[in-house]
Amino acid sequence: MAHLNLDGARLGCDEGGAGAPAFVFVHGWAGDRSFWRPQFEDLSRDFHCLSLDLRGCGDSSPDPPHDLAQAADDIAAAVERRGMGAAILVGHDIGGLAALLANSRHGERVLGVVMADPPLDSAARGAMGGLAASIREAASMEPARVFFERFFGEEADPALRERIEARMLACDPEAAAGQLTDGGYFAQHLGALLQEADRKPFMALWGDRPLGDPERLRRITQFLRQEPVAGAGHFLQLERPAVTNALLRAFVDDVRRDPRIAPPEGARE
Repeated sequence: MAHLNLDGARLGCDEGGAGAPAFVFVHGWAGDRSFWRPQFEDLSRDFHCLSLDLRGCGDSSPDPPHDLAQAADDIAAAVERRGMGAAILVGHDIGGLAALLANSRHGERVLGVVMADPPLDSAARGAMGGLAASIREAASMEPARVFFERFFGEEADPALRERIEARMLACDPEAAAGQLTDGGYFAQHLGALLQEADRKPFMALWGDRPLGDPERLRRITQFLRQEPVAGAGHFLQLERPAVTNALLRAFVDDVRRDPRIAPPEGARE
C-alpha cells in the first residue's frame, strides 16, 4: 500500500506493473480501491496500473471537497504524477462519472474510458442529491441500506455481499454525501460528456439490471462498445472478475487500433 500527495490530500493507492497503455481504476460510491483488486492484480502483469481511493474513502485522507469534479482533477493529477502521460480510466458506479469528467476537464490525460454500471439514470434525473441530503441528515450511512437489494442479484456470493456492504457502511458520511452532490451538473451535461468520451475508445459494462439505459446510449453515441456481464449485479468486476478482466484486455486492442487518438510512446507495441 502506498499514498499519493495531491494538493494537500493524501490518497491511498496501489501501483504496479509496466507497459502501455496504462490503467487507472476508480472505485464507486462509498467504496475503496479493493473493489478493483482482481483487475489490478491481473492487468498489472502486463500494464502499468494505478488503483486509487477517492478523498475520504479507504486509506485516503478526508480532505474536502469530495465532489466528482475534485475526483476528476485528482485522477488527472495522479496520471501526471506517476508518469503515465495518459491512461485508460476505468470507473465503477460514480467512478464512471468521475472518469467522464476527467476526460472532459483533462482530455490530454485520457486515452479512453470504461464505465462499469454507472448510475446514468440517476445522474440524468438529478436524483443523487436526495440521497446526499438523507445521509447528511442522518449523519451516517444508514440511508444507503435501501440500495443493497438493488445492487445484488440472487446469485451473489453472500460473503462478498457482506464485505461490500460493510465497506460502504464504514465510509465517512460527509465524503459519501459529497460524492453525490453535483448541483445538477450531470442532469444538464451528461449527454455532452458521453458524446465527448465517444470521440475516443469508450466502453460500458453492464450487469443484469443496469443502472443506465443501454438503448439510450446507443442512440446518443456512435462508437461506444457495450458489453453485458451475464449473471452479475452492480459489482460485476467482483462477481465476474475473469469476464471483466477479459473485456478490459480486449479494450486495450480498441485503444491501440483507434485512429482518433495518439497514445503515448509504446502504447501500440
